[in-house]
Amino acid sequence: MSIHKNIIKTLKSKDITLDEPQIDFIEIFNKHKPKKSKLFLGPSKNAPKGFYLWGDVGRGKTLLLNTIFDELDLKKSKFHYIDFMHSIHKDLKELSGKKNPLDLIADKLAAKHELIFIDEFQVEDVADAMLITNLFQRIFKKNIYFLISSNAHPSNLYLDGLQRQKFLSAVDLIIEYLNVYKLEGAKDYRISLISDFDNNSKDIFNEKKIKDFISSAFECDEFKKEVDINKRKFGCNGYSNSFIWFSFNVFFKEASSSKEYIEICRKYDWILINNFISCDDDEADLIRRFISFIDIAYKENIKVKFFNEGLNPENIYTGNKFQYLWQRSKSRINEMKSKKYLLNSGKN
Repeated sequence: MSIHKNIIKTLKSKDITLDEPQIDFIEIFNKHKPKKSKLFLGPSKNAPKGFYLWGDVGRGKTLLLNTIFDELDLKKSKFHYIDFMHSIHKDLKELSGKKNPLDLIADKLAAKHELIFIDEFQVEDVADAMLITNLFQRIFKKNIYFLISSNAHPSNLYLDGLQRQKFLSAVDLIIEYLNVYKLEGAKDYRISLISDFDNNSKDIFNEKKIKDFISSAFECDEFKKEVDINKRKFGCNGYSNSFIWFSFNVFFKEASSSKEYIEICRKYDWILINNFISCDDDEADLIRRFISFIDIAYKENIKVKFFNEGLNPENIYTGNKFQYLWQRSKSRINEMKSKKYLLNSGKN
């Protein structure tokens, strides 16, 4: 069976229905898939050495590239962009004092890899922008095939960034060496996944089920326990560029305010919340924070997934002090749980 048929079969086995643009990309990838013989022969100036797949949030870029990555029998590694940059900074620190350290890093990567997948590529920091430029000048000349996902076309990376002019050579290199492909379409496949067990479901979600959901919807298997928000550290259950997962009984017990909630809504497309507990007026601060969060998330039209672990979020407050405010929050929570809200949310 050809590789593109294997990829489609694998996705269908996960109950994922591909749309036409996704199938088109898989077929185009099949025409430009890496061949070991060409990798060993060395880079050809005329042959793109991979794909830069970009498009709207939720189109399935990571899902497709993860499936392709798993299918390819090559020496390979997969990185989230942030982790990739951390590893390069770590290597630079270890090579401090050495001559031409980026040459050494490029050689090291080439010795270990025939394929590198960098997920959720975005450049926001001036130091990273300059580093990426210098690294790409070296690494794209090596015998490595690249898969890169991003929400932005290369020419829109690091827009309005400091010294962006110096970064433009990195943009040129991406366009020269990689197939730049936009995954068209407006369908957010994550909403389809959610609709299979949507927020009105009577299913009870324990932590394992939630992790399985996140693995399916966001292709994320690493669950970090701490996140920086407005230069403060908060406990969480996991996050990526696309989502953040909080425990109600942990996050809203910490001192937080509208400033943090606005930043969370700005940074993440999905906010996932579990571990709801019953609260009376003895937990007034916790409820007050949650009401503030709901108001902001609703106003910003953010997708929020409330996991039912035996207690529905709209029924958690049993006190009297905030009943007037809670009735509004309860109504908003019910609306935010609906498929109609998810389909029409601002970050589809």
